[in-house]
Amino acid sequence: MDMPKRWTGAVAAVALAALPATVNVARAWDHPGHMVTAAIAFAEIERARPDLIDKLGLIFLRHPDPAPFWVAVGDARGKERVRRMFIECARWPDDSKFTPNDRLTWHSARWPVLAEDAPPEAVAAAEARRGGPAGQALEALSLTSAMLGNPEADPSERAFALCWVLHIIGDIHQPMHVGDLFSADFPTGNAGATMSYVLDPVTRTPIPLHVLWDSNALRVPSLEAVDRAALTFTNRHPRSAFAELEAHPLGDPDAFRSWAVESHQIAVDWAFDLETASDPDKDQSADKLVQNMVNFILNGVSPVTDAPELPPGYWERLQVTAEQRITLAGYRIADVILSAADRIEAQRRFMGR
Repeated sequence: MDMPKRWTGAVAAVALAALPATVNVARAWDHPGHMVTAAIAFAEIERARPDLIDKLGLIFLRHPDPAPFWVAVGDARGKERVRRMFIECARWPDDSKFTPNDRLTWHSARWPVLAEDAPPEAVAAAEARRGGPAGQALEALSLTSAMLGNPEADPSERAFALCWVLHIIGDIHQPMHVGDLFSADFPTGNAGATMSYVLDPVTRTPIPLHVLWDSNALRVPSLEAVDRAALTFTNRHPRSAFAELEAHPLGDPDAFRSWAVESHQIAVDWAFDLETASDPDKDQSADKLVQNMVNFILNGVSPVTDAPELPPGYWERLQVTAEQRITLAGYRIADVILSAADRIEAQRRFMGR
């Protein structure tokens, strides 16, 4: 039975998130980007609290899904062993698709972005969200960060929470994970740009705008490439370069929401301001739409044969912005983990343990 047309965007977003991690699916920053955020955060934690490294290693021993971490370690020992597990932790929520550990709605918090040509039904669809985003990334980040800093949390729960903290912070720093475009072409939203196609400047083939942002220029998930990017990014963008760290500090009650709103503002200001192609079959069912998208991601078969070039300067701006947001996410991941460690130690001192 066909689903109501108003559900197509939401169904598409969830279906794409559900695909296995072995394909280039729509997930914020893709594997290399998430791995870079973790590499940056690990270096920050090591500088600030080297005593936490062994404790992080013990957390991973209690992870409910340990196999990916043992694979990621390889033959590494000592600090490098923990670092590789930490980097795997950031991508693990994507690696756990189709398992009981998966949480589909935790990857996004998408507020509406209204285009100038948005028809009345699009405006009504956006207003139906009543100012809230689609997806529970912010609620999940509040929950998992609290679990991470709770000394009463079961060690396996804390390990689970740690990976989701790393991952969600990366997700909400990607503009396509915090915005849905409502327009004449997409009166029910474009599912975080998973339904909007452009010409990939790297492969010269049509690609969803969301996937282009996920991939940006980081398309090799090797540790060597990740470490090189992390060093380059932090050299270019030290903490002192980010006014956002002072404007939206971790101690603010609405810090997580503010971080996502930063990304959403990028979507509003310019990231959605370009010509895209959509599936030519405007009247297809939600099931058919999802089938076409899955076929593109698994087999490289796009539902569109031609997609417009990016406007002049867009690709360059995307790469710079992605680099900045990934770096900022890495710093904030470190801050959240250091804060959680401080809370645990303070509570244990209070309780005389």
